[in-house]
Amino acid sequence: MCGRFVARKLRLEDYDAAPFFEEFSEKGILPRFNIAPSQAIPVIRLDKDDRRVADVVKWGLIPSWSKELPKLQPINARSETVGTSGMFKAALARRRCLIPADGFYEWRKDGSAKQPFFIRRPHDEPFAFAGLWERWRPAPDAPPIDTCVILTTTPNDVMKPIHDRMPVILEKKDYALWLDRHADLAEVSKHPDARLYCYGTYERTFLKRMRKAVSSWSRTSVAYAVPSPSRARSTSSCSVSGRPTTSA
Repeated sequence: MCGRFVARKLRLEDYDAAPFFEEFSEKGILPRFNIAPSQAIPVIRLDKDDRRVADVVKWGLIPSWSKELPKLQPINARSETVGTSGMFKAALARRRCLIPADGFYEWRKDGSAKQPFFIRRPHDEPFAFAGLWERWRPAPDAPPIDTCVILTTTPNDVMKPIHDRMPVILEKKDYALWLDRHADLAEVSKHPDARLYCYGTYERTFLKRMRKAVSSWSRTSVAYAVPSPSRARSTSSCSVSGRPTTSA
């Protein structure tokens, strides 16, 4: 699954949306290290003229057909069944989006405790989750509320020791394909094994600090951000014992 993620480096040129806005800040989107469900998050989607635009939506999907605010507002959708689910299939067909990020967190059960891991690209490059969005109106004359969900898939080698699910991460070459309403989505690559690294439990001091920081939704400042790649080692996989295997 994906329940917290990081967006510290928000640049429209990374998502080929630069011609339409100068910066994400024009939409009131600031870098955050601890983005949680129900918060407003940045997305890239197509406008009515099929141009990529940056926008802000709430994380936690409300179907357009819902007659009232549902108690369940899913933050994740299984990619294996999203095309047949009554809640998601309309959005999959017509309302796909990119969700900019440069890392995410996942928790692994270690006895009675839960240990957070931070997963990123090897050189801290930004990427995009595969997302869906919906527009819901609480009343016919009420302003619309846009919401979104992140797709998940089976774990790759990096994620298997940590969790049985992971977010669908798109390669930059697949951004246009994912946004194209007429595309054959079977062509989209899901989660390249060699392109994810994680900080494991060997970084004891950092992870104790991170566990405390990411447990609070109110801690969103970049002041709590994870160490830079130059100051912390990373691995291409994490062992269950907490001693990581080194990357090639």
